[in-house]
Amino acid sequence: MKRDELLQHNTCSACNRKLGQTGLPLFWRLKVERFGLDAKAIQRADGLGAFIGSHAIAAVMGPDEDLAVPLLDPVTLTLCDGCAMDQQCIAQLAMKS
Repeated sequence: MKRDELLQHNTCSACNRKLGQTGLPLFWRLKVERFGLDAKAIQRADGLGAFIGSHAIAAVMGPDEDLAVPLLDPVTLTLCDGCAMDQQCIAQLAMKS
């Protein structure tokens, strides 16, 4: 990781301390994405499988559409090693960022 990229991740998303202040020169970078299932796309895929009689053949013959869609833009979190080892609510941290 180069200097400019490291500067983007120099603060822990949980405790808000600078990475150099945490006692260990280790940290975690997490990319968090939230998805929702597309019920209509799932029904279409399942219906085609039921119509053909084989979900494996339907997977090849069908349109291969997305069955889950992103609900939010991806969020990158930085966690110091201490916070990463504690229990954290990742969804809450992602919504805060």
